[in-house]
Amino acid sequence: WYQRRVHGGSYWFVSSCLDGKPHLRNGETGDWVGTFEGHKGAVWMSCFNNAATQIATGSGDYSAKLWNALDGTDLHTWPHEHCVKSVDWYDAQGVSKILTGCMDRRVLLFDVNHPTADPFIMEGHTALIKTALFSSTSDAAFSASADNTLKRWDLRILQPSHSVDIPDLTCVEYNRATDLLVVASKTAVSIYDPNDLNLLRSYPCAEEVECAAMSPNGELFALGSKLKVKEYDRQSGNELQVHRGHHGPVFTVRYAPDSSAYASGSEDGMVRIWPNAHIIKQTKEGSAP
Repeated sequence: WYQRRVHGGSYWFVSSCLDGKPHLRNGETGDWVGTFEGHKGAVWMSCFNNAATQIATGSGDYSAKLWNALDGTDLHTWPHEHCVKSVDWYDAQGVSKILTGCMDRRVLLFDVNHPTADPFIMEGHTALIKTALFSSTSDAAFSASADNTLKRWDLRILQPSHSVDIPDLTCVEYNRATDLLVVASKTAVSIYDPNDLNLLRSYPCAEEVECAAMSPNGELFALGSKLKVKEYDRQSGNELQVHRGHHGPVFTVRYAPDSSAYASGSEDGMVRIWPNAHIIKQTKEGSAP
């Protein structure tokens, strides 16, 4: 999984790897910057704080870690009772919290400003957590589970406020720029209202969808399948681009902050950066005689 943040005039992404060594790279060029070493199991997800100066990671070694993104220092380890499949960071207005989703079906909430304090625990799913994400505020969060449910949690009372069944649920992204939930299932990419989990629109797909993400400007969305990466126009639902190059299932896609490109990560051990369909069209038009 990849999260991109702007820092020092550029943007960066961190890739989570099965070898337990997340990599920090320049988001514009893909150049390697550094490696975070310390986990003893696969790292399933990583995320930045708002300033892109720290990183949190979730691992199969039953832990989540906090890192200094500038020098790679391991700052803190939060032990868990099972593999950590998901991690997200809310960092705004002096509030800094980490949310983890685990294979033991629980969602845990940590306070980064008090890292040694016990976490708050949320229970309600009946299968492993695939994704746990903060909403636009520190009072709400979302979790997607292998039990094929998407839940919205009220973090003030640590209870779900809404829940919806989604057959063959594979992946969920909360797009903070557009305030929308992007949900991937085996046969469709769907858009949900984050406040009440009402379905706003669904885009049927001809092949199995492993993941999906929306561009920050809300104009495009991309999906990953068994071997392909595709991009669509959000308004019309028309397919704009099909990219081939991965040699394994594509498990994640993420857009750059300016929507000009997106990265895809695959089981083949590769991260690829693709220009969006508008950039490709402009390039072709500019090079035409």
